[in-house]
Amino acid sequence: MDFASYHLWSQFEPALGWEDSHCQMQRGWRWTQKSKSDSSQTTPFTETIWQKVGKLAQQGIYEFHQQPLLLKHPRGSERIADRLYLYYELATVRDRVMQILQQYQADPWLLDRDILLLNRGDEPIPAPIDIRIDGATFQLIAAFDCIIKLSDRHIQIIDFKTGLADPDPRQADVYLLACSYLYPDMAAVASFYNLETMTSSEVITATPDRLQEIARKLAQIAQLHQQQLQIYQNQPDAFDLLFPAHPGIHCRACQFNYGCDYAQSI
Repeated sequence: MDFASYHLWSQFEPALGWEDSHCQMQRGWRWTQKSKSDSSQTTPFTETIWQKVGKLAQQGIYEFHQQPLLLKHPRGSERIADRLYLYYELATVRDRVMQILQQYQADPWLLDRDILLLNRGDEPIPAPIDIRIDGATFQLIAAFDCIIKLSDRHIQIIDFKTGLADPDPRQADVYLLACSYLYPDMAAVASFYNLETMTSSEVITATPDRLQEIARKLAQIAQLHQQQLQIYQNQPDAFDLLFPAHPGIHCRACQFNYGCDYAQSI
């Protein structure tokens, strides 16, 4: 069955303000490599610094709430850092994550919340949600960072962020659509929380009509994505046409730049 997620949506269409650095070929590299049965032929890729910081920061918040007594311990942040093997990371990553842990220990804003779900961030891909809209069916994949219960009938989805980039509201849209299936008896809202700046975004909501629009958009993306992969499997030479390159200075930070002729020519 076709599938969709916020991650796939963002690979098809850039977030507002990121149009100049968006490259469809990166999506092609990522998904065609995944489709290869011989793992020895796949192109490896490494996490960027900002991805590493975000992942470790989320793991740290999770670990604090597994052992909440560490929030009161004078060396609580150091204990969590040990669990994350933080001292083996690059200094840039280590320092940023350590600051996040110390800030959170000083102000553990989730401590008194009714936490319905809190993920560590390295769990397996969650079970997909079957969605049918206008005769089309696809599976939606949505991995939540945190969900808190506001009341008996209200929940809030919280997505953790790091860095200075503005969050993409489409991610909240996808989470709200997923919650409408997972928690059909609850009214859901969504927001982003930046673990470095300790700031929350505005609360995001979606009407039933808006959720239908989101589902239709994701259904179209899921179908087109599978069509392109199928064409590539039958016509590998069509790769550049299916996934056109958009080379530029942003190629230097691309995870696939060493395997891309366009990036190497920059």
